[in-house]
Amino acid sequence: MIIYFILGLILLLIFLTWISSFLFGAPFQPSSNKALKNILELSNMKKGQKIADLGSGDGKIIIEFAKKGAEAHGFEINPILVWISRIRIRRQGLQNNAFIHWENFLKQNFSDFDIITSFQFIHFMPELEENLKKELKSGAKVISNTWKFPNWKPKERLGDVYLYVKD
Repeated sequence: MIIYFILGLILLLIFLTWISSFLFGAPFQPSSNKALKNILELSNMKKGQKIADLGSGDGKIIIEFAKKGAEAHGFEINPILVWISRIRIRRQGLQNNAFIHWENFLKQNFSDFDIITSFQFIHFMPELEENLKKELKSGAKVISNTWKFPNWKPKERLGDVYLYVKD
């Protein structure tokens, strides 16, 4: 009987995550391991740099940057994914380097960040591009998985991952 209860809870959690994606933002689609490898390579991150992942989902990217010594911040609007990310961070003992914020990234200022990563749908890209061009310091890197910015020219590309550098 307990197995049915646990199975029911798991199915309910999956259903709530799926529904909340539509209520709170874009549906969750994790970055592939190959994309993650390309993101890390293109970032050329130095220990201590400040990283933001916009729409951080389950925290996969934040966790990898934190393991490499970054101060990594994820911005996620889906409360269930925030909860899942925070649990994963705690389990890996990365609470001092990895932080998940339950916030809309379009309403944040990223002027203090060295590297921004994003895996957004095309309809977010024009507004995000405009915000980042205004806010980011010179030399800041923006790495986009799959989707290109409409007016910003990528400096480099690995697979479907694009690197942009603020002039």
